Amino acid sequence: MRTAYERGYEVVTLTDCTATLSEEEQRFAVEKNFPMFSRPMTHDAFLEQLGGKELAASSGRGYTN
Repeated sequence: MRTAYERGYEVVTLTDCTATLSEEEQRFAVEKNFPMFSRPMTHDAFLEQLGGKELAASSGRGYTN
């Protein structure tokens, strides 16, 4: 994320598609670290911005929300 940011890319971090070793570390990463180098958002918000929410919902691997 940081390297892409430093190279001028517009970075998006999918906050519900990342993991840490504890809930506290995850909260800290989402609230403090990610915003420094990216635009944090959920995968649903990302897909909605792409205009592919309906496609993604219908083409999953059998998982439901």
